[in-house]
Amino acid sequence: MMKQTLRYFLSEIFSSSPNELLIVDSKSLQILFSNEKFDALLGYDFEELYQKTAVDLGLDLPYNFIGQKDCILLSKNGTKKKYNLTFKSISHPESENEKVSVITLNDKSDLKEAEENLRQSEERLRTIFATINNGIVMVNEDGVIQDIAPIFKFLLFQYIPLEKNDFIFSFLDSRHQELFLDVLRDAIKNHETKTKEFEFEILNVLYTFEIRFIPIRRHNHFEKVAMLVFSDRSEAKRLDHQLIESMKFASIGEIAAGLAHEINNPLQSALLYLDDLIVIGEEDPNERKMILKKIESANMRIRDLVRALLDLGRVESPIRDLVSPYYILVRSSELVEVSCKKKGILFRRHAGPNLPGIVVRWQEIEQVLINCVVNSINAISEMDPQIENPKIEIGIDLVTLNKKDWVVFSIEDNGPGMSEEVLEKAFLPLYTTRRDRQGTGLGLSISKKIINDHDGDIIIKSKLGVGTKIDIFLPAQVDANG
Repeated sequence: MMKQTLRYFLSEIFSSSPNELLIVDSKSLQILFSNEKFDALLGYDFEELYQKTAVDLGLDLPYNFIGQKDCILLSKNGTKKKYNLTFKSISHPESENEKVSVITLNDKSDLKEAEENLRQSEERLRTIFATINNGIVMVNEDGVIQDIAPIFKFLLFQYIPLEKNDFIFSFLDSRHQELFLDVLRDAIKNHETKTKEFEFEILNVLYTFEIRFIPIRRHNHFEKVAMLVFSDRSEAKRLDHQLIESMKFASIGEIAAGLAHEINNPLQSALLYLDDLIVIGEEDPNERKMILKKIESANMRIRDLVRALLDLGRVESPIRDLVSPYYILVRSSELVEVSCKKKGILFRRHAGPNLPGIVVRWQEIEQVLINCVVNSINAISEMDPQIENPKIEIGIDLVTLNKKDWVVFSIEDNGPGMSEEVLEKAFLPLYTTRRDRQGTGLGLSISKKIINDHDGDIIIKSKLGVGTKIDIFLPAQVDANG
């Protein structure tokens, strides 16, 4: 593993050690890591110590020496002092055939605890390097590769030849190159870890990969550098898709009874009009035309409801499209309005003027809206006692927050509301207050994941005895709409 990345991982594992600690390559005696206590003990700055070997500090060690030993350490100002040191040997993270020496300064009054802390740190280090299955790349703020961790078992790096000084995103299309470069620079500038996904085809199989952008901010030397951790999320994505499909069919089950009732009404009306035409007949052409129009209207209503239900159950496209949020609102409303009517709940919708488009997998956003409204319907219909004038309102507005435009879908009801305890757990997977009514506890957690995957956010505001409001924020494509 390259020195900078190795140092980063060693710092994460050993920096909390209560003792002065030094790690060197057992063969070359090159210093690989020291914690801040050891640096301070010898008076070195962070970078100075990493240019040296153990010999420079007075430690001319036998190869793979293990045990305790009194040694003379040479500080930066030339002072020599005798210390009791403990030497341990563990496998080098790059190769099982090589070793590194872990050296700790002993506080003899607390030696047993120090040895236990060292043992635990070693086990954590072994666990990390034994289970890691990622591609790790160090880049600067322009995406130019500074170093690559040679973890060859990572699938993507077997098919993309990446070398030092290459542009890390060169294998992606221009849109993703610009997007990921912006994310990289934003992560470094704001010192925040960020995550993005992309799809890439390998041997005619489409894989989903995730990149974690981790700014290296521990020391000034790395302020403009980030570590990119590539992970294969293909299997996790498949499981996510199965959960979304499960949520779809749960919603279909919730609204099926209302749909049957809604379809039956226009069907009965159409049959009555047909019966009149067949049995009685109608000589007046205008009257006959009016009856046929009513039959046509009833059948179109049935057709639209069935089409909406079939679309809801259909597997969505993986491609994101620029769509009108009003289109999604209308489609979602068609199905849930039926259930509201059956439960005696007033359903209203509103839309702000001049709404821009959004780039989304619209079937997923439609599913989130339906799930949120179904939650409101269930909460209101299961209240005891029932409230007067129950209502649910769904709407869309354009808002600007932090100099960014957002399309905001809102679902608001005057139902029972949530306690603070329930509200805190609302997005936790498998958490539900309706377990005795076949609630799965997956709807809101999956909805949040869908919205987060679209670079948006979902926020719940609720007050017990007053009602609940859910706001769903999605990036607005103002430029695309002029």
